[in-house]
Amino acid sequence: MYSLLHKYKGITIGVISIASGAFFLWLFFYGGVRDITSPSKKCVAEVNSGCITLKDYRRELLRYSNLIQNQGMEKLIREQVIENLVAQELLYQKAKELSFIASDEEVVEVIKSDPSFQEGGIFTTSKYREVLSKIGLSPEEYEEYIRRMLSIQKLINFISNGVYISDRELEVNYSAESTMLSGSLFLITSSDISQKYTPSEEELLSYYQKNKEFFKRPEGKLIKVWKVKEKDGASNLYNMLKTGKEPEGGQEVRLPEESSLLSQSLIKEVERLSQRERVSITKEGEEYVVLYLKEVLPAGYEEFQKVKDKVKERLLEEKAQSLLLERAKEVAKELKEGKRPTVKVLNFTDTPLSQLSAVLNVDRKDTSKILFSQERVFGPYPLKQGYGVLVIEKRTQRELKEEEKKEVMRDLISLKSETLLTRYVEGLKKGAKIRVNKELLGGG
Repeated sequence: MYSLLHKYKGITIGVISIASGAFFLWLFFYGGVRDITSPSKKCVAEVNSGCITLKDYRRELLRYSNLIQNQGMEKLIREQVIENLVAQELLYQKAKELSFIASDEEVVEVIKSDPSFQEGGIFTTSKYREVLSKIGLSPEEYEEYIRRMLSIQKLINFISNGVYISDRELEVNYSAESTMLSGSLFLITSSDISQKYTPSEEELLSYYQKNKEFFKRPEGKLIKVWKVKEKDGASNLYNMLKTGKEPEGGQEVRLPEESSLLSQSLIKEVERLSQRERVSITKEGEEYVVLYLKEVLPAGYEEFQKVKDKVKERLLEEKAQSLLLERAKEVAKELKEGKRPTVKVLNFTDTPLSQLSAVLNVDRKDTSKILFSQERVFGPYPLKQGYGVLVIEKRTQRELKEEEKKEVMRDLISLKSETLLTRYVEGLKKGAKIRVNKELLGGG
């Protein structure tokens, strides 16, 4: 019923997963061992007197490895990971200050309940040390990590215990959940507009110049790839390249544009190449693969002529969205005047607002009006494709079951706890000395 994309939601993910034993399995099966066990002690961020190491950063980043494959999400996720780690460090420092430190007994209990360290359902020290050694972690390092996460959880629990729900808040939320709506949803889609518009060369160039960030080219690499069956042949290619001679043949690949030409394992190998170490040799299946960094392609902006079609596509899309919004506003105006617009309409009966909100992006400030006012027409609101205008014909009340009331209470407490935690962390940040090493993060 209620949802909030919590700014620091990642803070508690580690705690919950460790307590359930799932964290270690995730680390072992999905984590890159070299990334996790890197001996680097450089600080990607300094928080007061605390240091967030490159190892900390890489370990946390691996939680989002699937999302990072999406280049559009990578920058956002890296920033979010740093925010989460800074917040964790601030909370841990505060937990120590307030003596919310997990005891040895609590740490032992979590470790012993982790199935990763059990044989036949029973914890054994030998299994514990064996599994840890496989990923290069000492028992002391792992136990300190567990203690840190449990201590943060103690502080979070203390903060959450201060959450209070008033009778008025409950009354309003019970009422919102029990209000059932009947009416119509008028849909405005691309089929409801006529776009007879062809941008001129001058308009395209002007749009390109004003929106160059959309056509930014990231730093890339020009790679040459040789695939051979014989190990000796691959070694010869490798040695020639190491001496500065470029062998004949091979396939040129421009990254990231032509990433689809290489497997994920080869792309990871390419990521290790630099001006200092330009050559790599690996085995994939039955073939030996030699990779050579021929050139680093600097970041910049694509030339206008190369992206002219993309410019036109974006301009037409923005124009279409503008026309759609104009038409949606016209539909809302017609409905308020008692007219019946010629667009597709869906009728609904005894439907909670939460279900309508799953389809419509309802403006929060309109929520109480939709539920409790005598107004009939609301919107337009964005849909996945187009806009929608709500017409409410009838509002009725139903009796909430006890379990539903408990769920409302749980959601309210969760929402207020998350909001309180966010404000608490922001308060800690204001009084803290925080320095992020952006140069180190660039290679993180």
